[in-house]
Order: sequence, then C-alpha cells, then structure tokens
Amino acid sequence: MRPTVNQDEHNISADTVAAMAKLTATETAQQVIDAAVQIFGALGVATDQTVERLYREIRPLRIYEGATEVQQLVIARGIIGAFQEREGSHD
Repeated sequence: MRPTVNQDEHNISADTVAAMAKLTATETAQQVIDAAVQIFGALGVATDQTVERLYREIRPLRIYEGATEVQQLVIARGIIGAFQEREGSHD
C-alpha cells in the first residue's frame, strides 16, 4: 500500500502514516460490508451466510485497530506536529 502523502517531504511520522492506513482500511471495509448487507437484504443478516459472517468479522477490526476517533486524533496530532516542525525550521 502506498501512502497518500510523501512521508519524507512532509516530515510525517511512520505512526501517522500507519494510522492513516488503518483508518482507511477499516472504514472502507465497513462501508463495503454495510453496502453488501443492504444489497442482500434479509439474507445479509441471516446466520450461516457469508455476508453476515464478514459483517461480524469486520466490525471488531474497527475496535482492535483503534477506534476511528483515536486514529483521527493520532493523524491530526501527527500532521500538526509535522507542520509545526516545518514552520519552526524556517526561523
């Protein structure tokens, strides 16, 4: 997976880039499975169906990888910190 920012050019930490990847992956997976449940209707939530199993497996990933809000905070702090370092280097 290629980051959407040039880590070296913008002085973004690896932790920030990792948080971006985690957030993107887990949120996208959740959106896809939500759409699949909608498409499959009642079958999407029926036990022993692939869509239902995937829904159960994907939902905890958002918790294991860190709640969305926590990932957003890590990203925001990393970007603000990189900006402050860059601005400080121009003094």
